Amino acid sequence: MLQRLFSLLLTLIGVVTLVFFLIHLIPGDPVEAMLGDSARVADREALRHKLGLDQPLAVQYSDYIKSILQLDLGTSLRNQQSVSSLLLERLPATAWLAFAALLIAVTIAVPLGVIAARRQGSAWDTGAMMVSLFGVSMPNFWLGPMLILLFSL
Repeated sequence: MLQRLFSLLLTLIGVVTLVFFLIHLIPGDPVEAMLGDSARVADREALRHKLGLDQPLAVQYSDYIKSILQLDLGTSLRNQQSVSSLLLERLPATAWLAFAALLIAVTIAVPLGVIAARRQGSAWDTGAMMVSLFGVSMPNFWLGPMLILLFSL
């Protein structure tokens, strides 16, 4: 158990570090994206200082880690709101959707599993095995849009 927690911690640190450096590798200047090309140099420098982009990379990384630990995920560039508040605002709908998906999956999977277990080697068993193998092997980024196309009006 302790080894799994340690592994989880290392994975989280790795993902956070990877995201930080990938964000810095993206071409373009975030200050220019926020202010536009016509902004004055003084305004750009002021925003760069406010965002901490004038600091060394190590200082930016430590500030990034501190912000994440305080659940401060920054401000959305699109609508100038706190990202944390935007996520919390959408959390109930996301939880409801996840619960509904889980309920549907269990409602389908348990009867199929019972039928397949009671009739081993039959067409029901083979069909249930094929459906479950298909569901597990399809990537979500592909299966999601295909199911939307199939079930949408």
